[in-house]
Amino acid sequence: MKHKTFIWSLLVLSALQFANCKSKEDNSATTTTTTVDTTVTMAPPPAPVEIAADTALETGLRDATKEFPDVKATTEDGEVTLTGNIERDQLPTLMQSINSLHPKKINNNLTIK
Repeated sequence: MKHKTFIWSLLVLSALQFANCKSKEDNSATTTTTTVDTTVTMAPPPAPVEIAADTALETGLRDATKEFPDVKATTEDGEVTLTGNIERDQLPTLMQSINSLHPKKINNNLTIK
């Protein structure tokens, strides 16, 4: 008996769901479509970093290190190597001067006093 009641319950529920679907109004005529603009503007790639030639670096390094007598700077293949001693408060000034020369790399082997 429970089995028949269960089947009837399923049939009634199915009929109700079917009736609900049929009774819905057809709103397709009043449907509006919204278009979203997804255009993305990409920034141009950054300009490549220009690496100075060793001769230009050597000239610039002489000027950058002339105020620091205990610092020795050498160049090889665009890389600057710093050796010697420097005061802690003088280091930022020296590094800014050398960075402005655009070396490929700075190898800082300085001893800070």
